Amino acid sequence: MRLSIRAKQIAGVTAIVGVSVVVLSTLYVTRLSRVVLHESSSRGQLLASAILHRARELVTTGDDPYAALRNDPGLRAILESALYGESVTDASILDPARVVVADSDPAMVGRTIPERSDLGALVDAGPIQQLAVIYSRDGRTLEVRQPMIVGEKALGTVRIGVSTLLMRQELNASLRPAIVLAIGALLIAVVVAALLSRLLLRPIHVIRSGLTRLGRGEFGVTLDLPQGDEFGELGTFFNTISQQMAADRTLLAGQKAHLQSAVEHLEDAVALFNPSGELLFSNPAMQPTLPADAIGRALQGLLPTGHPYRTIVEETLASRNSRGPVQVEIGNADDDPLLVLTHAIAGTDGTQRVFHRRPSTKNVTLPWLPR
Repeated sequence: MRLSIRAKQIAGVTAIVGVSVVVLSTLYVTRLSRVVLHESSSRGQLLASAILHRARELVTTGDDPYAALRNDPGLRAILESALYGESVTDASILDPARVVVADSDPAMVGRTIPERSDLGALVDAGPIQQLAVIYSRDGRTLEVRQPMIVGEKALGTVRIGVSTLLMRQELNASLRPAIVLAIGALLIAVVVAALLSRLLLRPIHVIRSGLTRLGRGEFGVTLDLPQGDEFGELGTFFNTISQQMAADRTLLAGQKAHLQSAVEHLEDAVALFNPSGELLFSNPAMQPTLPADAIGRALQGLLPTGHPYRTIVEETLASRNSRGPVQVEIGNADDDPLLVLTHAIAGTDGTQRVFHRRPSTKNVTLPWLPR
């Protein structure tokens, strides 16, 4: 399916805006995902620091540090408050063997949990890898870790769990306004492109209208186009050609009228036939030889079989070659003989013939122009 210039212009402008929106949206998403990751990491680090600070106070004042960590209400409150943080799923304190000493979920105490991926490594990764992890199908839980060292002894690790599913929800919530803005930009681009194409393509409609009027035969058609651009130059060229055509047509009409007047006043009899043998024109000197309604009729219906005029014209139509002058006698023996000439004239729509007779006592040359 061929597209019009207007459709191509609308599609082009929309495509440019669409590509720009996609590129800018991609940059915005990658930047926003990095921000979400940094914020999640910062929240985890802040919560881990608060837990670590309280844990150090407990382990330095008691004989059994792990018992103090398990039984302290203040530490338990801090661990349980982790559940209210965005994208944070759990908080816990592990001993060196990764056995849970204290957890936001009391049921996890005493269990051994496997090590999970470090959130800091994802923060330092590239934008494509970050988006791939955040938008992985099932989601993942990453860790923010801080070692718990008292003096020179490592007592364990503070671990904060961060869910990529929760980060995805946070990211999508921030992206919704951007998506609405992108769709609005595309719709505005389509409307603006349609209005712009209508404005820019108006000169083409004006030129087409001018060509249509020229095709109908109107003289002196001019176009009113603003100057200063290519359409203005094209309009000026069109006006020049239109004026030249008007002048040429006027001159040709005058020449045709002059020629027709000259042919009509000739003493010689002149007739013009088309390739099918139909009469197109005859001057007054020829008309007494032909029927009154001869114009448009075929040669067979105008002159009887064996008539010298008909014979010579038929031979010329068949051979496509001019004949004559041929001397023929028509009427009584006392009448002067006549010279009959035929000329084959090539036209744009086929071959036309002019049938011309004149008195043999005169030597007149007749110029002929195609109709």
